[in-house]
Amino acid sequence: MKDPGKRKKVFNFDSILALALIPIALYLIYYQYSMPTSAIRQALGPSFVPIALLAGMIITAVFLFVSSLHIERKASAAASAQSEPEAKTSARQKKVIVMILLGLLVYALILTPVGFIISTTLCILYQAQLYERGKWVRNLTVSIPFSFLVYYIFVYRLDVSLPAGILEILAP
Repeated sequence: MKDPGKRKKVFNFDSILALALIPIALYLIYYQYSMPTSAIRQALGPSFVPIALLAGMIITAVFLFVSSLHIERKASAAASAQSEPEAKTSARQKKVIVMILLGLLVYALILTPVGFIISTTLCILYQAQLYERGKWVRNLTVSIPFSFLVYYIFVYRLDVSLPAGILEILAP
């Protein structure tokens, strides 16, 4: 028999987040289109990357919404089969989330003075160590080339200025 005091959750956190991201992304796309355009004729232009990322964000949000509803249906079917309490976020998971947010804050603070390559390498290394503690060689093997590759693509191919910081000698 169903407990009359318990209400069925229509939306979980993932579905609410997905529904919130879609209008935000649509607004930002609209805002990007309303920005003044360059007088120089370009194939892609500076608004291509933000609009492509925001379109990807909308597609991802739709997938997140659909999968969260699918998971919610599975969870409610499993809950009706056996009455177990919902799994809650553990203290360790909450600590990792807080540590990730603090790491991103530090990254934002050191990006300009230290430079993109060093700060991005440190940020990726820090984030990877939160999940895979002690795997220094693998994490360095990923973070260093990734930072250099992204810097090279943005600075030398897309002509986007990124802070060189301490490594001024790499600046074009």
